[in-house]
Amino acid sequence: MALDTLVGVRGEMARLYRLALNGKIPSDEMTRYIYALKEIRACLEAEVLTDVQQRLMVLSRNMDNRNGHHIIHQPTVPSS
Repeated sequence: MALDTLVGVRGEMARLYRLALNGKIPSDEMTRYIYALKEIRACLEAEVLTDVQQRLMVLSRNMDNRNGHHIIHQPTVPSS
């Protein structure tokens, strides 16, 4: 199972849990593997958070743009 997605990590955790539940691996071994998978999950979540933060920065930089064009702000009352 690929461990490069949260779904993959969750699936691997479930597989290990079932193995331990059925006596195929010792529970302390399962615990060590699950800990490593939790660390992988944390890294994947951090990557997603970083991506969201970068997208927000781009959106906030482009708030003055409309359809890719810069909007020139003009005063509503003409100066005399």
